[in-house]
Amino acid sequence: MKVAHEMSHKICYTPQMRPIFFRSVYSEKEVDACFDELIHASLEEQDKIEVACLIQYFAILKSHGLFSFPVDFIKNRQGEGPDFTICNDSGLFGVEMTKVTTSDFQVWLKKSLNYRRINDIKDYQDYRPEQRVSDLAMVRVQKKNYKLPNYYGAVPEMEACDLVLEENGDCCLHTEVLMELMQDKIAKLRFQKFRTISMISGSVLYYGINTADAAILRAPEFERTKA
Repeated sequence: MKVAHEMSHKICYTPQMRPIFFRSVYSEKEVDACFDELIHASLEEQDKIEVACLIQYFAILKSHGLFSFPVDFIKNRQGEGPDFTICNDSGLFGVEMTKVTTSDFQVWLKKSLNYRRINDIKDYQDYRPEQRVSDLAMVRVQKKNYKLPNYYGAVPEMEACDLVLEENGDCCLHTEVLMELMQDKIAKLRFQKFRTISMISGSVLYYGINTADAAILRAPEFERTKA
């Protein structure tokens, strides 16, 4: 049970490179208190957004039994590794958070790629929102992939790095269609090095899009509503 705590302390931070916060959680009883503390912590606006995304991501994983204790949450400063460094019994790994559907990024995509409707997945020609989100997700993953060596350079102790996309521009997306489109798009990327790529959209987590364990996971509140 001490593995995570011991491994995370192997990271050597210089006086110029100190994490924004470091929290250790040893049981499920402590995790909600930890998340509540982080939500109300005094942070810059961008850090608050990333923390909120991290909490939603791990809350969904926990509700589906994909979250192990003890765990250390480390929030890195901008330019000093991935957004977060996480340590549990699976080892020390990074988690990078990034938005998919920001308005400026959509404008950039249309100018850069001369955005057109997808023609190679004929079954989904009428699913324009899902096509747009999957296009944006693919390009965002590609851009983040170029930064991955910098994350390992800043935190060389990391064994892997995960990417979590956040989509907040569309509603009522067809989940199965979107998952299949994203799997198709991301599979075509060359030299993709993230261990897992996931995306949060509302109460839905598209988990492990680039892995054999890909799954559509819903937040616990959504499951209770359905019941």
